[in-house]
Amino acid sequence: MPKSRSIHEVAFRLSYDMGVQIRPRMVDSDVSLAPQQLRTMRRVWTTGQATLADICATLKRDKGQVTRIVDELCELDLLVRTPNPNDGRSKLVELTRRGTKVFETIERIEEEFSSELIEGISKEDLAAFFRVSDRLSENMRRMNE
Repeated sequence: MPKSRSIHEVAFRLSYDMGVQIRPRMVDSDVSLAPQQLRTMRRVWTTGQATLADICATLKRDKGQVTRIVDELCELDLLVRTPNPNDGRSKLVELTRRGTKVFETIERIEEEFSSELIEGISKEDLAAFFRVSDRLSENMRRMNE
């Protein structure tokens, strides 16, 4: 009798397979970012601007690690630090013009990839997938409280 599949096995496989499929598309478009760099840019893209503390909370990384990631992205002219008008002790991180163009490319690639990925899957099944995935994420976050 075959062993039943586990949630973590399926989640890891899905994550790995997605990375294998999407990474070459990014490289072909001259977008070559490490996953943490991509998540950092996505946080800034989504909110328009962010503090290092905001990014730390999103990535669940310490300030030193996030500072290095932001420094790398600043060196690539993808992000820029600006004074925070609400708190003189912190800086806001924003996308540069180049960073905006790069992230627009990332969004286009991910949209095309998503369209291919969900081909043949009903809206009801996708809704169920999102509902269950969100619940799994909520449960995992509660484990760390």
